[in-house]
Amino acid sequence: MLLLRFWMRLGLVLWLVWASQAALAHAVTVVFGDKSPALLEVSKGLVQELGKAGVARQEVQLLSGAEFADPANRVADSRLVVSLGTDAFRLALAQNSKAAVLAALIPRISFERVLAETGRKGTTNVAALYLDQPFARQLDLLRLALPGVRRIGVLWGPESISQQPLLNAALQGRSLEMSEGLYTESQPLISALRAALADADVLLAVADGAVYNPASVSNILLTSYRSKVPVLAFSPAYVKAGALLSVHTTAAQAGQKIAALVSHFLQTGTLAASQYSGDFSISVNPYVARSLGLQLDADSLSERLHRLEKRP
Repeated sequence: MLLLRFWMRLGLVLWLVWASQAALAHAVTVVFGDKSPALLEVSKGLVQELGKAGVARQEVQLLSGAEFADPANRVADSRLVVSLGTDAFRLALAQNSKAAVLAALIPRISFERVLAETGRKGTTNVAALYLDQPFARQLDLLRLALPGVRRIGVLWGPESISQQPLLNAALQGRSLEMSEGLYTESQPLISALRAALADADVLLAVADGAVYNPASVSNILLTSYRSKVPVLAFSPAYVKAGALLSVHTTAAQAGQKIAALVSHFLQTGTLAASQYSGDFSISVNPYVARSLGLQLDADSLSERLHRLEKRP
């Protein structure tokens, strides 16, 4: 009898330990590579959006890169890891856990590069919500804002050149041509920029750290402005610096979409395919617009572009 009670008590203790451990497990782990204001804003917004989608706060843990690497945080118990940014995505893949990985706030070229580096290309439990915008959306915005545009200038870099086929595909059927410049170690940036601007009606900026960076962006914008070639940028910061306009996804919009993708995974057990955000915002530099003799309204352009994309 005493032996039976002992085993019953031991079983109860073990069950309580298991239950407490299970309660500590998190369905979703959100990891951000650094504590920049933008990433923290998205992280907090994501938790709020997940709550609206029915995911309890205790099911979600937020970890910095250093915290994520600590085994004590039991990341292996998570069903899904949401990485915010390229560095966080690389950390998520390096962990080699069984958890699915949703990469967010990451450009398409960075997502594909990290997959190739880690040999995870083609895997089914990794997907992305791309930070950048599809070329079709950018070209449609140009046609709405600048109906007379016929030739698009593009300054490629060592990474962004891989997206050339995507842009060529988007140009098909839109009666648009392209002027290209390719920046390489043997081709100075200014020479590549001049080639891109030759006979161009607008410069389409494609994210590439070797081309568009704090050291070069002022010269690119100034050279384009002097050539009377407006710039469609990928960041509202570049609009403030002198680009004519940009189309981008805000932190709030990204948080809402990430929450929807997380909710889909928790309900179905499968990740949605990699995709661009369906929501976006537009910024316009009114001073640059006026200097070019243009009158552009960001809200009107955004409404028209959203309406255009909803057409069957």
